[in-house]
Amino acid sequence: MSNKKVWRLPLLLLLALLLILAMLRLGVWQLSKASEKQSILDSRLLASQQASVSVESLGKLNESQRFTPVFARGRYLSSKTLYLDNQVFNKQVGYQVITPFVLESTGALILVTRGWVPAGASRDQLPKVASPKGVQRLEGRLNLPAAAPPLWDDKYSVYEGARWQYLDMQELDARYEAALHSLVLELHPDYEGDADLMRAWNDINDQWVAKHNAYALQWFSMAAAFFIACLILLLRRSKNER
Repeated sequence: MSNKKVWRLPLLLLLALLLILAMLRLGVWQLSKASEKQSILDSRLLASQQASVSVESLGKLNESQRFTPVFARGRYLSSKTLYLDNQVFNKQVGYQVITPFVLESTGALILVTRGWVPAGASRDQLPKVASPKGVQRLEGRLNLPAAAPPLWDDKYSVYEGARWQYLDMQELDARYEAALHSLVLELHPDYEGDADLMRAWNDINDQWVAKHNAYALQWFSMAAAFFIACLILLLRRSKNER
């Protein structure tokens, strides 16, 4: 047997081993990402089950307070109502009605997702939605503002009058005289105010937990399949040599 053939097999085995180890490492990394996302999800689920607290008591809001049940007292800025475009409810297209709310004790603003309204016969005319007047006590949960749609191109305008494609919080904060909280308040589906608007909360989940676990299974399966293939080749080579 030539020296070239003698050295070829150990080299191939080393490369195969390194490849299998890399696949296993990627699988472990995906599991760690799934565990990390699951931990965040668990904390959000726990927060959603707590008793409601006032928005003002939370201070400056941040993403860690997402899904926290809250109540708030203050007044709507009805003239600043926004209509979030392309919102589907029960397979019907419409708008989410969002109105800034002045918190009574601090004067700060928080955007309130009040509910869904169907689109009219023409996009040239927005639905007319009246805002409750006077001091209101709202009940709901905190959530992230609506993000840009997938594959959004910045060459398009984010808003056209009161119709918005997503909530650009920097743009909105610059428009208001008072400070604007970074999270929005979603009214509870059973909230008795705004009875003409439809409300339903999305479930608290994270699809990436399942995706990371699926990716991990794929990497482990590929490593196992490659190991079995290498083992079969070695057995065949050993048989041929005998």
